[in-house]
Amino acid sequence: MKYKNLAIILAVSSFGFSAINGVAYAEKVDSTSTVKSLETTTPPNGNELDMFRFALEMDKEDFVKKSLALDAAQEKKFLNVYYVFNAKLKALNDKRLAIIADYLSNIDKLTDAKAGDLAKRTIEFRKQRVALDAKYYSAVAKATTKTIAARALQVENFLQGAGDVVIGSKLPLIPK
Repeated sequence: MKYKNLAIILAVSSFGFSAINGVAYAEKVDSTSTVKSLETTTPPNGNELDMFRFALEMDKEDFVKKSLALDAAQEKKFLNVYYVFNAKLKALNDKRLAIIADYLSNIDKLTDAKAGDLAKRTIEFRKQRVALDAKYYSAVAKATTKTIAARALQVENFLQGAGDVVIGSKLPLIPK
């Protein structure tokens, strides 16, 4: 199959960090104000994809923390919500990867019915992601402030958008 390895590439790029790593942070963070994320997160034992995704999640967490520039007390409250959100987002992204894998395994023999099914699943994924983002905003606002929640949502939307661009640029267009 000519797109076999593309699913793995897309899984890795779903976080979009290759596009983000060079971004300068708007504010500096005092290193004493950060909560150690490794205390609550352990690296996976297993395949290279899981290990790479874990490394990307750590990069994402660092980016989010630096972007929000919270004091230690606010950061701790925020991270309690963030870890739950990120676990749910990972599970949701796994659904997206399944859609992409299904698309790539069927691209050479794509029927009209299969194209419709993939489109419906993609739309459902997007609806679920928007709903998850809304819950994330509400939970962060409840734990911290609405301003912090809005900023966290802004950062998350930036990261999701960058990931969407990377994925979209790698997927082949549906054949005629």
